[in-house]
Amino acid sequence: MKLIAFFETVFITISCFFGSIFNLPDKNVRQFTEQNGGFIYGVCHPNEDYDLLGDAGLQWVRFDIPYPYNQAGAISQHYLDFKARAKGYTDRGFKVMAVTPYPRDYFNIGGFNPVEDVERTQEIAVFLYNDLKEITSAFQITNEMGLEGFMKPLNLEEAAMFIGIQLEALDPITGNFPIGYNSAEVNKKLQKLMKPYRKYCDYVGIDLYTGNQGNAKASAYADQVKKLYWITCKPILIQEFGFWSEGGPKTAERKAEILGYYGYASEAEAIADGMNFIRKLPPQFQQRLKDTYPDDADHWAEIVFQKEYQHFYGETAAETVENIPHTPEGQAEYFRRVMGDLKKLNCLAGMIIYCCQDMEKCWVCGHTWCPFETKWGLCNLDGTPKPAYYAVKEFIAGNP
Repeated sequence: MKLIAFFETVFITISCFFGSIFNLPDKNVRQFTEQNGGFIYGVCHPNEDYDLLGDAGLQWVRFDIPYPYNQAGAISQHYLDFKARAKGYTDRGFKVMAVTPYPRDYFNIGGFNPVEDVERTQEIAVFLYNDLKEITSAFQITNEMGLEGFMKPLNLEEAAMFIGIQLEALDPITGNFPIGYNSAEVNKKLQKLMKPYRKYCDYVGIDLYTGNQGNAKASAYADQVKKLYWITCKPILIQEFGFWSEGGPKTAERKAEILGYYGYASEAEAIADGMNFIRKLPPQFQQRLKDTYPDDADHWAEIVFQKEYQHFYGETAAETVENIPHTPEGQAEYFRRVMGDLKKLNCLAGMIIYCCQDMEKCWVCGHTWCPFETKWGLCNLDGTPKPAYYAVKEFIAGNP
């Protein structure tokens, strides 16, 4: 029996490898899409403008499930708010891709290590499914393990186990309710660690932001998806992809304005002011320095301009996807080109755009002028559609 299982595994791997090269149809992908109402088009962090989303053909929405309990062990208000919000979408015909809580929540709120108390972690996973299965349509088990900021305080091996033990607990009870995980780009190390657990997965997800910082072809997105497919032999979902509608290098004049906002005539003057300069930065920026460079407090002022200058100035690289500019029209062109390449892939079961609407401040640095976490939206901060919204709407209408 072991020998038969071995040859079956080899056959499937070879089939997926050649399937990725020659873009051959995969019955598992076809079955996945049929069970979930067709190819998945969705958006992350949606607003409540249901008509606007529905009119664009974005029938899936993706957002996070809070840790379900407060520190006293009772159901938290944040979790109840999530349920009410998810039900609002479901009642209007949308499907919710729900992202389960991050490792830090188990430590900070639950007060336990989720990979040491496996039974408790699995109990929570089962509770979430049983409590949400009528108002959500799929689970992504946590988010982007492999990125330190998301998997802290776990290491990569522990993070893979964190995902795996939840998948294992859910597999016997979820039936056709899809469960899976994602990674930032392919992340071969994570994929290797997840191999024992992939038998519990209905899909494998990937987040791609290729060409937002650095030169790339639109086809680079399809290349990454095909690579993940032949590694995992699972239907692939792009859980996040997007493009800033604003960005590029900042002029010397604009940099001087930003320094002047903080009361300095030059970078050297700010650095010389040391911790007084750091205390002027938004709380988010200060926290980033504490988290990322905990042993270098005496050098934080220099680090701002050496390693974090992009967030300080809100400056992105000039190179992008096929040199498409970070402008509203450029963002629209990005979706036309990239979605066109992706939709041709037989291994792809869906794509979910990041994100619905611009944010007021960058959650990493706290600056309003930083596009890194503020300018992803298909809609402006006030909810009005950008050209990208109409480009996506037109694409979905022509590629059901």
